[in-house]
Amino acid sequence: MARNVEIKLRAEDLQRLARSLQGIIGARDCGILEQRDIFFHSPRGRLKLRLDATAPAQLIHYERTDAAELRPSDYRIVEVADGERMQAILAAALGTRGEVHKRRHLFLHDNVRIHLDEVDGLGRFVEIEAVVDASHDAAACHLQAQRLLDALGLANAPRESQAYIELLQAPSPQPDHKSNNAEGNPE
Repeated sequence: MARNVEIKLRAEDLQRLARSLQGIIGARDCGILEQRDIFFHSPRGRLKLRLDATAPAQLIHYERTDAAELRPSDYRIVEVADGERMQAILAAALGTRGEVHKRRHLFLHDNVRIHLDEVDGLGRFVEIEAVVDASHDAAACHLQAQRLLDALGLANAPRESQAYIELLQAPSPQPDHKSNNAEGNPE
């Protein structure tokens, strides 16, 4: 299994972050990806099929704690030749949990992937994923990610602990049906 150290934060100004990533950080702009992630029921971790018109489909399984801080994530990724057929097989075998549609602006800096995401139904986010490899242990990845947060002015940005699928499926607050009229009767 591969591992990274990651964090997800809410972000309002993705354009400012993109400029900072290129100018201050020197990250490489890898362009915009239109991604559709289909999540399936899984007894352990999360299982999703990522479909993108400009890249091969990917089957991704990952396990991580839901914490609003830098945290390790263990994952496996396999390219899939026929994403639509794989989706049909997984849906029949496991059942579909839901879908996430996002527009992702991808940047790379050394072993770190930075995602500036616009997620349908949720808003704007930044994800930082420092990949643990032969040259970067988990402690180094944690430090890299923290330095990026500081350099981008995101150290105090609102953090998210859950995956996009859980955020999309979270119960919405119920509207307050109390009336402001003098008699207290609903209008």
